[in-house]
Amino acid sequence: MTSDIVKQTLSEHKKLVEVIPKLIETLTKFPNDIQWGDSTWYQDHQYIRFVKIQTLSLENAMRNILQGCYRDSYNLIRMIFEGYFTLVLISTCDKYPVRIKVIRGKKDPNLEHARDRRIKEAEEIFGNNLIDIYTENNGKTLVAVVRGIPVVDDKKQETGVTIPYYYGAWREFRSVDYHLKKRRVATKYSTLNFLQGSWAGLRNAETEFLDKYEYLHRYYLNFDRMLENLRLNGILDNSTVTRVLVHYNFLSKFSHCTSESISILSERKIYQLSRNGLTYVYDHYLSELALLYVCHILLMHLQHSIHYFNWRAIKLRHDKGMYIPLCKKIESDFGYFWFIFNSPHQYDIYNHANRISNYREKIIYRPEDIKPEDVCYYDDPLYRLKQLHHSQQELTTGNVFVSPFLRNDSLF
Repeated sequence: MTSDIVKQTLSEHKKLVEVIPKLIETLTKFPNDIQWGDSTWYQDHQYIRFVKIQTLSLENAMRNILQGCYRDSYNLIRMIFEGYFTLVLISTCDKYPVRIKVIRGKKDPNLEHARDRRIKEAEEIFGNNLIDIYTENNGKTLVAVVRGIPVVDDKKQETGVTIPYYYGAWREFRSVDYHLKKRRVATKYSTLNFLQGSWAGLRNAETEFLDKYEYLHRYYLNFDRMLENLRLNGILDNSTVTRVLVHYNFLSKFSHCTSESISILSERKIYQLSRNGLTYVYDHYLSELALLYVCHILLMHLQHSIHYFNWRAIKLRHDKGMYIPLCKKIESDFGYFWFIFNSPHQYDIYNHANRISNYREKIIYRPEDIKPEDVCYYDDPLYRLKQLHHSQQELTTGNVFVSPFLRNDSLF
């Protein structure tokens, strides 16, 4: 049965199945294309290892897709998807927020005076690295937006490159220690007290140690905070944050055994009972969507790798000659998957024109009237993909969408 799934996947998704190995090969050989200077950063090599692990995992995801193991594929893709944004944050984002509590001292006549005092202290501490400062929590907390650590040359002159603070936070954070030691768990379940008696490594847990990991997780490394910090650094904006969350939440369905996730898998006949027990069966839309995720996430890793080494002022031998044409070809062939950084498809423009039209008021918009940047994003990647596979006409507006890849089963 598995061999039949492989054959059908290869047949129906030929172009996707062919381009993904090319991307994997390109990312695998990418380090050989780097023209290193006289010295390198440890961070550069750690960046390369990070991308290598991501690439290997995406290769495994593709193997699962070919075998019809869609739940396994989406679960793995979700982890890699989150990892991509971690990679971007720790590699090139050099603006980070520092939160400072405003506490009224004995010499402060009021809270406003204490806040002004703390602002002056922050200005003195951070100097030219302070970019902005604002308040939150009803003025009880200052948020200082600070530039990362500048890299200087042998003459102590700044090179224009900074070491992202997020990189240090990422290296320092220990998730097991954080989750076992955080007060919420320790207080409610006495986990810390239990472990202290049997695990020597936790006998000397201190409040300062707890606070450090809690601070790193709360303000820098949990997913919501990562999105905020990516927005702070101009990587994401309000619209792209929304897109990230759409896919993160969709992929998370497969990481948790919710009623909805089990229904998606069972109702779409991912498996069936046979004489040999449980057998996977082919699903065109789940396989296509998973392959599109793998393709576009690989593409984003390639694009960011080019950006990273340009940011580090390290030359690549085949920057525009090999990588740029490959990126453009993928966008041309598979841009119908409106992902994070690319543009909406004609189907999305058609939908938006219908959505904002008002038949009663005789206000009708045509797809050609719509600016791509005004198109609202979708909320269900799987449903949208199926809709792309059949032609449609909106009766009230008369607008028509002609599917570029019509399938008879797209309505079921």
